[in-house]
Parts: sequence; structure tokens; C-alpha cells
Amino acid sequence: MSRTRTMRRFAVPLSIAAVAIAVVAGAGIVSAEHPPELPARSAAELLADVQNSDVPGVSGTVVSKVELGLPNLPGDLLEPGSRTLRMWYASPDKVRVAMLDKLGEADLIRNGEDVWTWDSRQNTAVHYTLPDRAAGLALWPPNQFTGTSPMEAAEQMLASIEPGTTVTTDGTAEIAGRSAYELILEPKDSVSLVDQVRLAIDSETGLPLRTQVIAVGATEPAFEVAFSRIEFDVPDAENFTFNPPAGVEVVEGTDVFTDLGSTKPEHDGEITTVGEGWNTVAVVNLDAEALFGSMTEDVESRDDIDVDLSGLFEQFPAVSGDWGSGRLITSALVTALVTDDGRVLVGAVTPERLYDVAA
Repeated sequence: MSRTRTMRRFAVPLSIAAVAIAVVAGAGIVSAEHPPELPARSAAELLADVQNSDVPGVSGTVVSKVELGLPNLPGDLLEPGSRTLRMWYASPDKVRVAMLDKLGEADLIRNGEDVWTWDSRQNTAVHYTLPDRAAGLALWPPNQFTGTSPMEAAEQMLASIEPGTTVTTDGTAEIAGRSAYELILEPKDSVSLVDQVRLAIDSETGLPLRTQVIAVGATEPAFEVAFSRIEFDVPDAENFTFNPPAGVEVVEGTDVFTDLGSTKPEHDGEITTVGEGWNTVAVVNLDAEALFGSMTEDVESRDDIDVDLSGLFEQFPAVSGDWGSGRLITSALVTALVTDDGRVLVGAVTPERLYDVAA
């Protein structure tokens, strides 16, 4: 049993989440009919609240929803719909995240120098001892869980604020039983696929409770993340202690950073970016075989689906222009151009923006 397989089954949907940024809650999380009455606060004050938010600990349940409009794939790969995650956070070196699905659970636990990954479906647990060089580092969020909490999603969106963004407020909301202010970010650049980002900010702590990303021309979020339940107490120490269930195969890992990052496909050079803010495009030298190699490897390692992805790349439309030729992958919030000369360009932008950068 490969030690990297314990978390790999979540890599595909969560890597898409990391690129597009953010996810949402189901029924009962938001009370739109009777929004709470709160003292007025300006957009600048809400931004300061988020930046100054300092809670001793947090735990809760996060429900996510993705509706990117990507092509239907076999099994549950890139499957739209909701996913559930539970999290406990006491400090940078005491973190637990549990990804739940209909067939099992996968956990990542950091407790000081000890790191565990556990996959109930594979019945395998991997233990790592962090080296001295990593003792003071925060292993949060791990690659497989990037963008899956409202705080992480909000942090990424707030980093996009620059002169090309209009920042306003829009009333209040109730998230996970708590009163929140709504902060709205709207790109001014017409090449952006993002119409607006809505952040629900806890009125007492300043912690983001929900992040929504709405695509141009849409009324419902394409991507959301929100707490359905949240507690601000420091989680008990027992939450960060992992005792392998009876019958679980335990493997001693070698390098936690290499293993947890192993789902990223190899590429020939560093990722470069063109533009800034909402029109940013990432460019990397990476052929199509490498791009889809990690997805194929993920499918081949799973026992619950039996599919052939060899023709997946050919499903996407062929395009050409002054920049050359290749394949175009589009969704509500993300566009990717895979060129025949070995480049991949990705951004939350229109295809025309990618063509301009590729030229």
C-alpha cells in the first residue's frame, strides 16, 4: 500500500477548489428571511476586523458546494455537489481535518512533531515524525485541504484586493447560528470571470464564516465554503491524538512534505505569473500527458471505480491562433489553455485573456 494513497482520493476535487478558491453551505446555514440587526460598519472597518481577528481555537463542520460547470467525468471525479469537512484548530502545531464522504473518511492530524494521515476506505494509516527543521512550521493547510475552510478561502480572496477591486458592504446574514456582516468584493477588470466575492464576517470575532464566489452572468455561487456548525473554544487535546483502529495497516512515512505534495504533477520549470489581481494568469511548462497523469494515477489507485481516462484530453475543444494551437478547458470560474508546444496557462479569466498572454 503506497503511503501517498491515503489522501490521494481527495486530491482532484480539492485541487480544483484551490485554483478557483472557496465552497458553501446547505439548507439551514443561512437565514435570509430574517437577517440579524447589527450596528452599521463600513467596508474598511470589516476589513480591519478580519485582519485583527484572533481566536484562541476553533472547531466545527464545513459544508462545501462546487458548481463549476466542468465536463461530466466517470465516478465522482470533479463531481459537483456538496462535501463535508470537520476541523479542529488549537494552534499551528495542533490541527485536525477530517474529509467525509458517503464511503468513508480521510483525516490529517498534526500534534507537535507527530503527523498522521488516515483513510478509512483504504484501511491505512501513515505516521510521520517531523524533522527538526519543520518543528516550528505550521503544517496548515496541507496541500490536499487548501481552500477548504472559510478562513483560508477568505484569506486568498482578500489578497486580491487592489485598485482594481470595488469593496462594499451588503447587510447581514446568519451563518451557523451566528450573526455576520457581508462584505462584497467586485473586480473592475472585464477579463475576470468573477462577478463578485461575498464574505460573511462574524460580528463578534471578525472570523470569516462563509466565502462565496459568483461567476459573471450567474446568480448562484459557483463555489462556496461555509461553517454549518462552529465553536470558538480550544478543542480538547484528545482530538489531536490518533489511535489506529483495530486491523488498520500502519506505515511509517519518510518525508511528510514530499508525500503530502505528491499529487502535484511534475513540470519542467517554475510557475510564472502574468498580470496582477483579478487578471493574473499562471504559466508553466507542462505537457498534457503530465497534466492528466496525476488524475489517471488517482483513478488507477482506487477500487471503487473502473474507468478509462485515456481519451479525456481529447474531449476538450481544439483552438488555435497567433499564439499557436492547443486545447481549451473552460468552467464557470477557471479557464485553462494547454498548448501543443508544452505550456499550460490558467486563470479566472476569459479565453481571450489567455490567448493574449500565450502570444
